[in-house]
Amino acid sequence: MALVEIIELRKTYNGASTPVEALRGIDLSIEEREFVALMGASGCGKSTLLSILGALNVPSFGRVLVDTIDVYTLDVERRADFRREYLGFVFQQLYLVPFLTAAENVMLPLAAAGVPNTRQRDMAMTALERMGLGGKGARLPRDLSGGEQQRVAIARAVVNEPPLILADEPTGCLDSQTGRGIMDLFLRLRDDGLTIFMVTHDRGIAGYADRLVAMRDGTLAAAGSTCANVGSSTRHRPP
Repeated sequence: MALVEIIELRKTYNGASTPVEALRGIDLSIEEREFVALMGASGCGKSTLLSILGALNVPSFGRVLVDTIDVYTLDVERRADFRREYLGFVFQQLYLVPFLTAAENVMLPLAAAGVPNTRQRDMAMTALERMGLGGKGARLPRDLSGGEQQRVAIARAVVNEPPLILADEPTGCLDSQTGRGIMDLFLRLRDDGLTIFMVTHDRGIAGYADRLVAMRDGTLAAAGSTCANVGSSTRHRPP
């Protein structure tokens, strides 16, 4: 069953002299518990597609459905609720707050979601333990390695148990060995029932995904399977 349906998606930006077509009719379906990697040259539209899928950038035309929810028919407030309920974001720039501990960084989306204070730390520590960082919740980001910082960022992305993880070059700032460790972690998250959509420029990293999708000049150029292992899961809609 498809968790994500992208239908005839187009995005045009107003350029200095002429409009710029960033996306030119994208159709893409992502199954529940599927790990999809998106590759393409700089400027081909990858970031635009990711931001639209993340409910952050209104398309010029087309539809984005997640768990049958038509994302861009929601008003701004409901779209924010949707992001909190359905999406976890992992970026190359980790955006960890430097003066907060690892646990406190992971707690941030819980506070935004209105989780009671008494539960926030327990949930954050559980997420850190899931990332292999159970003993490092009190450390500041500067006291963690690059790979450990990325694991904190992933813990923050999954602490609310969203069904869909959006990852933008999640190994871009890591050495190859550490990057492989992060990909092994993504595979475990997929096996635990999460759906992952990842943008990467690294074909070796993309090879961890169930399916590779290539983008060129705002269109999908090719798609293929690498190690498909797709199952099913369920999720309730946001209130």
